[in-house]
Amino acid sequence: MLATGTLEISMRIVTVMVPVAVYFLILGLLNSRRRPQILSARRDFAILLTALSPLVFLPAWALLGVSWPVMLAVPLVLVAAIAMLAPPARSWVVYMLSAREAREVVSCVLRRLNQDFSPQGDGFVIPSLGARVELSGFSLLRNVTIRLHGGDQALARSFRQALGTHLRTVETEPSAMAISLLLVSTAMLAAPLALMARNMPELVRIITGLLY
Repeated sequence: MLATGTLEISMRIVTVMVPVAVYFLILGLLNSRRRPQILSARRDFAILLTALSPLVFLPAWALLGVSWPVMLAVPLVLVAAIAMLAPPARSWVVYMLSAREAREVVSCVLRRLNQDFSPQGDGFVIPSLGARVELSGFSLLRNVTIRLHGGDQALARSFRQALGTHLRTVETEPSAMAISLLLVSTAMLAAPLALMARNMPELVRIITGLLY
């Protein structure tokens, strides 16, 4: 009985730590590339929410119990949360880029598109199209969020294409944060394996009981 309780605690720890560790691993890999990596803000948000979802779902399962309706509702709730809370479609997150570098990149992109623009606040305004590009940086993870407000779909498509093309010409150096994230993710992945190794006999007994 005690072994089963210990195994249950270990399984809960593994369920929480592994997604977060994988998220840190993804961040570490994104920040260790030679060129900036661009993701849609919605994809970046979905990765974050998926990594943190066990912190929400485990207490819900403990409160509501584990049953097929609850198990089926979990992915539906996750998808609904992503759809409701996701950033706007015309938003992109660029890793391995500082705010200053992002301003230079965006100005080059707008010139490539033959658009007249002028600096405004944390971004640029395109008067002829009634559009605005907003920049916000997160220096800790060395990424920048780029948002396009206004303009039509053709502008959004051409801006995204030109942005991706220009970023392929930019070279960067791996940051110290990338190494830290990779080390933390490795440690977080190793810890659950150590926990499961301690409870391997009990785990084998449970699996054997389910099979026979």
